[in-house]
Amino acid sequence: MNRGFDESWLEQLKAKNDIITVMSRYFSLQQKGKNYWACCPFHHEKTPSFCVNGYEQYYHCFGCKEHGDVITFIQKMESCDFMTAIEILAKNANMEIPTLHMDDNIKEKKHLKESILKILDLAYRHYEENLYKPISKKAQEYIKKRQLTKKELNKFHIGYSIDWTEIIKYLQSHGFKENEIVESGIAIKKDNRCYDAMGERLIFPIFNIHDECIGFSARSLEQTNYAKYKNSANNIVFDKSKNLYGINIVRKLKQEQQLNNVIIVEGQMDVISLNKAGFCNCVACLGTALTPLHSRMIKNLCDNVILALDGDSAGQKASIRTIDTLLEGGLNVKVVKIPEQKDPDEFIKAYGKDEFGKLIENAIDCVEFKIKNKMEQYDISKVGEKAKFIKSAIEIVNELNTNSEKEVYLDLIKKLTGVSVDTLKKDVVNNKNYGKNNERNLIYTEDAEIKAIKFVLASLCYKKEYANFEFDLSKYLINSTYLKLYNVLKDYSKRGDKFLISNLYDIFDVDNEPNIKDIINYNFELISNPIKYYEECVWKIRETYLKEKIKNLSEESVKLENINAKMDILKQIKELQNKLRNKILED
Repeated sequence: MNRGFDESWLEQLKAKNDIITVMSRYFSLQQKGKNYWACCPFHHEKTPSFCVNGYEQYYHCFGCKEHGDVITFIQKMESCDFMTAIEILAKNANMEIPTLHMDDNIKEKKHLKESILKILDLAYRHYEENLYKPISKKAQEYIKKRQLTKKELNKFHIGYSIDWTEIIKYLQSHGFKENEIVESGIAIKKDNRCYDAMGERLIFPIFNIHDECIGFSARSLEQTNYAKYKNSANNIVFDKSKNLYGINIVRKLKQEQQLNNVIIVEGQMDVISLNKAGFCNCVACLGTALTPLHSRMIKNLCDNVILALDGDSAGQKASIRTIDTLLEGGLNVKVVKIPEQKDPDEFIKAYGKDEFGKLIENAIDCVEFKIKNKMEQYDISKVGEKAKFIKSAIEIVNELNTNSEKEVYLDLIKKLTGVSVDTLKKDVVNNKNYGKNNERNLIYTEDAEIKAIKFVLASLCYKKEYANFEFDLSKYLINSTYLKLYNVLKDYSKRGDKFLISNLYDIFDVDNEPNIKDIINYNFELISNPIKYYEECVWKIRETYLKEKIKNLSEESVKLENINAKMDILKQIKELQNKLRNKILED
């Protein structure tokens, strides 16, 4: 799926951005045979299952099933859209991006995105100017109360919405239409009138990792029946499940110095307060639980995370939920337990940045945190409660991968309960791999014709020595996707051009085409005799076609009254049956 670019230009772009070279800027790859291997950057694993094919210029993870070409890789690693990935690779290759040949729908989306980004850029700068006007006294008093200096205000571009319509008039004076302002999320329409969605609130612009303003978070400055904090609605440029407050600052920090860890806090004021105290490596979610996409964004910047969520019970529960998501994302996780149920902002104001620094230094391992947090739910001075805690703690230990890890935490449980490690070991159930798909069984349970088509097309894609176009399968393929792929491969073969698996990512929307995805990731190791199997598959495709034709002719014959016409059809059926019996490929 080329999204407006000529396939030849995309091929050239990818040729100048060798996937091995590009990936090596993010992590180390180890060559084994023809392929390169690494621990997957998209999920947590200790044994490398992320495979990169340098010749075919694509990657596939046998663990989490992520796959793609160099463009897809940049999209996922940089948390950006297709066009931004193209811009990054074109800059890297010193190539000029050509004029796009897009359909009207893509053109409209591109124009809308560009328009929204311009509106948001203009709006956040105007909100920022508003903060210093005499009319903004309420916001200025709040800023003073929160002890924010000009440095923080400038760094985070904090602003103010004066009233419910001022920003709309301002944007309209710069040529933007009402519907564009509504699409950007700045305005909402009610009773045929437009209002500032963040009216009379303190404004915190939200920037993506590329330092573009993509939305706003806003705080009410007085008692209201509405939520204290409000975020922009999701749109073409903003999705709170894919963005983190402060991520742009952390990325800049990484470019300037080594980044040892990223601190995750709960709110914008925590991020700002920590920055003021010198902890600039912090981010916060935007009114949503931390998602796998958030984990990936952080993983692209650093491997180590410190959770410093609020010290109250809600904050501790959020920490437990967040830990598993971060671990699944391949991150090393430690947890800070903030005393007195304070949030980071309150703690720093009460005790200073040095004391908070000590909390960070003494952050505990996430498994230890889970076990100790679980213990707080029981009164272990009582026998029954202690037994319940031990059972819960053992469940946490059982989630670990190695016996050595388990023993370390069994020792912790021993110290907390007095129960010997030997006794605890008896309660530990070794991890077993239930529910793993048996790919070999799947091959034989799938519909026989589909199975045959996938193997033939995969063999042609990977240029297996036994695969060829001697017998034209065009009229036998059962859907447009298979037919399109077959014709693409046939055209490449006729022209004598070099075909790479990565070319499929320019032609198809692979993530939304499971049939193509299955062909790209075909496991040839499951086929014991591929030459013989290829011949059987070609015949299976032909056989299905012949049987379907016989069935249709038989149904047609029943409806006929003319005896001559009936005899003619019966003759055709006999010929087809003969071809079936003798496995004749040609018509």
